[in-house]
Amino acid sequence: MHVAPAVYRESVQAERLGFILIASTREAVGVLPLTASESQQAERLSRLYPQLGSGEIESFVLAQTHRLLCLTNDRQAKTVARALGLPYLDLEEMLRALKTRALLTTEALSRMIAEIEEQDHTRIPAKDQILGS
Repeated sequence: MHVAPAVYRESVQAERLGFILIASTREAVGVLPLTASESQQAERLSRLYPQLGSGEIESFVLAQTHRLLCLTNDRQAKTVARALGLPYLDLEEMLRALKTRALLTTEALSRMIAEIEEQDHTRIPAKDQILGS
């Protein structure tokens, strides 16, 4: 798995703030640097979509140029990804894939979901459906 430089910087900051889950996942990813052309494209996209952060913008540019799948749970980012014709998975789809591909046991997935909900102060509406499927 690859991440944009801005996403990596954000993950380092999150780890410093105590998000333990980030530390374990950050080690499994590589940073995919932007070329000069991709940086210019990111600047253009950030002017077109000022509601997005630099992590989403850089990720979309890399997804376009390298034909990558985006991972996002941000509602506005998903709308822009659709507008740009980029494939993406959101958090519920990622969790469902972990279960259906047997990458995590139901118990481990349940613990992960609980940790995400606690640390991100969020609720995963399809939690019961994901764990039961």
